[in-house]
Amino acid sequence: MESRKLIGDQDKQQAVAYLEALGFQILAVNWRYKRFEVDIIALEQQVLVFVEVKVRKNEDYGMEHTLISQQKQKRLSQAAEAYIFEKKHQGQIRFDIIAIINHKLNYIKDAFWNY
Repeated sequence: MESRKLIGDQDKQQAVAYLEALGFQILAVNWRYKRFEVDIIALEQQVLVFVEVKVRKNEDYGMEHTLISQQKQKRLSQAAEAYIFEKKHQGQIRFDIIAIINHKLNYIKDAFWNY
């Protein structure tokens, strides 16, 4: 039986491949700053995109749009602020979700607003 981490890494790689196929430039995977982490950071043209990858075996714990709590959104926003400051990015940003539920990938663009 595969470990949860290995399965999660495979799912993130699936998400990365999906974004690359859409023309995104992947800048970082599992980017960390202090206690914050962003699953994928990418550029879509000139827009800096922070992507949270959520994997579920089924929809028992909610649909895609309910997978990111307000608290998690706030942490992602704080991580984004740190990344933007570190890289001196000036321009648009966006928060997206890739939900993989029962092996089906669903991409949600503009999933939530920055705090």
